[in-house]
Amino acid sequence: MSSLRFLSFILCLAAVCGCSSTSSENVTTQGISADFDIFADGSGRTFVTAELEVGSGGFGGTSLKLGPSDSLTVRANGIQKTMTEDASIFGQYRYLASFDFDDANTLFTVSFNRTNGTSAPNSNVALPDGFNVISPSSSNVFGTGDTIPIIWSPSGTAIVPRVFVTLTCTLTSGLPTIDVENISLGSDSGVTSLPVAAIIPIGTLDTSRLCEGTVELSRWRSGNLDPNYGEGGQIDAEHAKGTQFFVNPGS
Repeated sequence: MSSLRFLSFILCLAAVCGCSSTSSENVTTQGISADFDIFADGSGRTFVTAELEVGSGGFGGTSLKLGPSDSLTVRANGIQKTMTEDASIFGQYRYLASFDFDDANTLFTVSFNRTNGTSAPNSNVALPDGFNVISPSSSNVFGTGDTIPIIWSPSGTAIVPRVFVTLTCTLTSGLPTIDVENISLGSDSGVTSLPVAAIIPIGTLDTSRLCEGTVELSRWRSGNLDPNYGEGGQIDAEHAKGTQFFVNPGS
C-alpha cells in the first residue's frame, strides 16, 4: 500500500470516518481506480497488494469488494496467483499475493478479470534491483558529534535510492520523541552520510538511555497501469531494506 493511501486508511480508522464499500459488480471498469504495490524487503520474497475504489478514490472513498464474477490475479516468472482478500475494517478491502523470489527486473503483471464487463488484464511493473546495507549496523553506537556513514551495495543503478533516517529518543519526562530525515541523493553512488546532530529530536533528552535509530533505503519505480481503469491509479514496485543503529545522547 502506498504511504498516502496507508495514511488515509489510518485516519479513517482513527476518526471512524465511515469508509464505505460496495461490490465490484456494481461498478464498471471505467468507474474504477486501482492501486497496486509490489514490495520486496530483501527476504527473498515479494509481496503484492491491490486496492480498487469507486471513482478517483482517496480519503473517505468507496472501496470495492470483489464480487463472485470478478477476480484479481498477478503473474511473474511464469507463475500466476489469485489474490486473496485481506481482513477489512470499516469497509476497506485489500487483496494480497506473495512470491518466493525477488529477482531484479522481474516483471509483475496484475489483472482485473471480469466475467461481465470490461477486464483490465495488463497492469505491469518491473521490480528494482535489491541491495545490502553495509553501514550502519546494530553494533554502532554514535555520539552526538559523530556522522553516520550510510553505505549500500551494489550501487550504480539507474534508480536513485530513497534514504530515510529515523531516530527515537526518550525525554526526561519518560515520553518518546522522534525525528525523521530524508536524504536527497543525486545518484546511486552507494555512499552518503548524515550528522547525528541533524537527526536529534527536539526536547530535553534522558541522557541515561540510548536513542534507537533506523536507516531505510529503497529503490522505487512506477509501472504501466491498464488504461481500462477509467479513473486511473498507479502500479509501483519497491525494493527496500533497513538497518538499526544507536546514539548516546549524553556523549
